[in-house]
Amino acid sequence: KMMAVMENVTKLVRANKFVLDTVMYKVGEDAISDAFSRAADASDNTQVVLIFPTLQEELAISAQEQRAEKQKHAQQKEEEAARKKEEEERDKLKADWLNLLFTDQSVAAMSPEGPLPTAFEGGNLRSPSALLVWIGDDPRAEAAAVKDIAASAGSAGLVSVAWSDHPAGEAFQEFNLKSPEVVDGSFFLRDRAGFENQDLDLLHDVELLGRCLVESIEPKLGEYGLDWDKVVIMGFGKGAGIALYASMLNVFPKQVASMVLFSPVVLFPSFLAEKMQALRKANPAPLKMFTIWGNRNRSTPGTYRQLLAQTLRKAKEVHCTPDTLPDGDHSFDGKSVGVLTSLLPLCLPR
Repeated sequence: KMMAVMENVTKLVRANKFVLDTVMYKVGEDAISDAFSRAADASDNTQVVLIFPTLQEELAISAQEQRAEKQKHAQQKEEEAARKKEEEERDKLKADWLNLLFTDQSVAAMSPEGPLPTAFEGGNLRSPSALLVWIGDDPRAEAAAVKDIAASAGSAGLVSVAWSDHPAGEAFQEFNLKSPEVVDGSFFLRDRAGFENQDLDLLHDVELLGRCLVESIEPKLGEYGLDWDKVVIMGFGKGAGIALYASMLNVFPKQVASMVLFSPVVLFPSFLAEKMQALRKANPAPLKMFTIWGNRNRSTPGTYRQLLAQTLRKAKEVHCTPDTLPDGDHSFDGKSVGVLTSLLPLCLPR
């Protein structure tokens, strides 16, 4: 009976006397989930027909997918190779730049930018027996302290220079000593493999400012008839770090008599140690150095101080004596002046 009904329906359809709304979904192209949803809808009388691809179509689709996969894989390999080549070129440029820093072929050496501005001169300026050079971070805030030092200079002359007022010091001045990476010491622990572009720029600025410091001192030595072995470098913070780099990496034409550095901010001591080894002179002159740290100075954390001390110990010619101010923070105040004036007799050349 069922077959008879189906035969009658078929005859009606073929005679166009009975019409069925039909929608077709092609497997592999259309959303089959929509087809099943529509077929399950009792209120929709539309006939749902699934069309499956032929074997020839299946083979063609498979070949296309394989070609697309091969093209995608080849493109990924090309992109990876291009990225690797770009990284290698960037690493080579970085290595070349770092190798040139603090040499006669560096950008700073080839393009000097003039002496640092003079913030103050005092002491014996007629016929000084030695020249005291102060390089701090804030000439105006340190002015009173520098005058007190000049009053204790005895037969020596004193000149204070302002790296922060020099155009080359703009970026270094903006370097934030209260940033988390400085306070936790991780910034100072970076080595050449981890340097970023801004780190390279800071190192260039430190070299350039060191060479500007030399340009500030040399005319004074010529004026007073003194040589570099009659120079005592005194400094604080970033300025002290500039002077330390200049001394350790031969930016100074000759070694100075001594250095007194309060909370020196020395960029990347590991890199300094590496450059010291590469630029070591045969018979370096001895250097007496005093470093004074503030016990509460968060800008010079303990890990950084230890690394810097290890670096300085690698320089056999440097005799470094560290000291700590119990309640000292990152500032050059009256207590610092007292310590400095007490050290001057030990520092002045005989």
